[in-house]
Amino acid sequence: MAHTRTNSTTITWPGKRPPPPGAPPPVRLLEEWGLEIAEGEQAEFSQAALALLPDQPGDSLSRRPNALFHGDNRAGLSHLLATGQRGQVRLIYADPPYNSGATWPRKVRLRTGEASTGDTIIDHQTQYVDAWAEGDYLQFIYERLWEMRDLLADDGSLWLHCDHRHAHHLRCLLDEVFGVENFLNTITWRSQTARGAKVNAFYFANSAHTIHVFAKNCRAPTVWHQPKKRLVLTEVEAAAEFMHDAHGFFRTSDPGTYSFARLKELHAAGRLYAPYSGQVLIDESNRRMVCSNGGSIGVKYYLTDLGNGRHAVERAVDNVWDDIPGLGTTPAEDVGYPTQKTEALLRRIIETATNPGDLVLDPFVGSGATVVAAQKLARRWLGCDLNYGAIQTTRRRLQRTIGADAPGFAIYRIASPSSAFVQHSLIEPQALVNVTRTLDGVEIEVNVHDYAVADMPTVNDWRAVVENIDIDPAYDGGVFRGTLADAPHKRSAQVCGHYRLAAPPSSNCVAVRITDVWGRETLVVQQLADETFVEVKRP
Repeated sequence: MAHTRTNSTTITWPGKRPPPPGAPPPVRLLEEWGLEIAEGEQAEFSQAALALLPDQPGDSLSRRPNALFHGDNRAGLSHLLATGQRGQVRLIYADPPYNSGATWPRKVRLRTGEASTGDTIIDHQTQYVDAWAEGDYLQFIYERLWEMRDLLADDGSLWLHCDHRHAHHLRCLLDEVFGVENFLNTITWRSQTARGAKVNAFYFANSAHTIHVFAKNCRAPTVWHQPKKRLVLTEVEAAAEFMHDAHGFFRTSDPGTYSFARLKELHAAGRLYAPYSGQVLIDESNRRMVCSNGGSIGVKYYLTDLGNGRHAVERAVDNVWDDIPGLGTTPAEDVGYPTQKTEALLRRIIETATNPGDLVLDPFVGSGATVVAAQKLARRWLGCDLNYGAIQTTRRRLQRTIGADAPGFAIYRIASPSSAFVQHSLIEPQALVNVTRTLDGVEIEVNVHDYAVADMPTVNDWRAVVENIDIDPAYDGGVFRGTLADAPHKRSAQVCGHYRLAAPPSSNCVAVRITDVWGRETLVVQQLADETFVEVKRP
């Protein structure tokens, strides 16, 4: 349903121009991942190896909406609009560049196979450059906001993540594109705690990010589920903030419209409170509850006793989010991608603004936190990023997430209107792989013996430079349909290298993809009739 804006704010910048018409680009299916994790009796797998049943072939987005797109997201948004997704997205979470002027690197680490106190960083690799000519940054965001708006359902919302540099500019852009009347709120998220040199920052350290929230049409109304936050307090903290009786720590609230009968039930349960050390008295003749020493009664709400001197309390969430830590205080979640956001942040956003089964879009997918959270929360999702490193990182996280009840996903490559499809593999490393059928022909055995590149540092074990290994047991020479992914989660953990997996009846060609710690990929292709590896191809 079209919505006419009643008020609007505009902002200008050097070179501002109307967005050019979006032309749907050519899109090519690269790979598919299926549905189920293999049973644990396959001892040859490393702990992180996931064996997945292959999905049905095909590249219809309407058939399977969970998809990653590698390419410019303006082209990706145009593709979605042209393929039936207009007005279908319930939530867009956008975490675009901030025009920070920084070059964001990724640390390249060896996988030593065990926890190490030594430095395993061997290189730094640029993931993306966040520096823009005057006016280009706002034009970049402006052009994409219109298409994001068209993709949203009438009761959907956009959550735009930014920092102090352009929060005010982006709010004006959103006012212009979505209309002032569709502004819902601005969230302030404490993304980090000032420490180190930042504690002495001139005129205060920047420790918060901003998330502007806009409705497609606030009169729809917009999907909204009031979030709650759960705080865990020590005995001392609880005593300083709450009252206490024989049943534990509690707070009180006005009984509001509770009936006399309900108040009597609460009193019998010890849930009514009288101030000034008084008692609650029942006035049957007037059908009311009174306090012996004056004042008004209150209803007691107890904290949950967690044991060991800890108590939990649930509170409403306002627009200051200081209860969700940033990545700096949750290092176990770090996947090595710069500007990564925490899964807890995306979980709150998704649970607030969507229902199970709704479609979520992240046009700047980055580390993949949005689509991983959406997958775990039973939402459908779409993600896009120009940086292939982001696609690789997200793919690895999704491979660890897929379960028996979770849908699979596809990966597509977008060609921008001005360019053809490009390959992302730039080198051809040497790899030794053997693929054979077992004697009964039901399984395929894959053994990876070695991996090396010319400029690789000397290592005792080739697995120290391998990030993950994926296998397609029925490779058709075009689309990689993975049924096994060995993608260790722990930073030091290594791939196994030896695998057994089901042999599809029609299988006569196996593809083994090896991704190293630099993100370089090689595809080893072998006919099952052969006994040894003979061919290496780029994906």
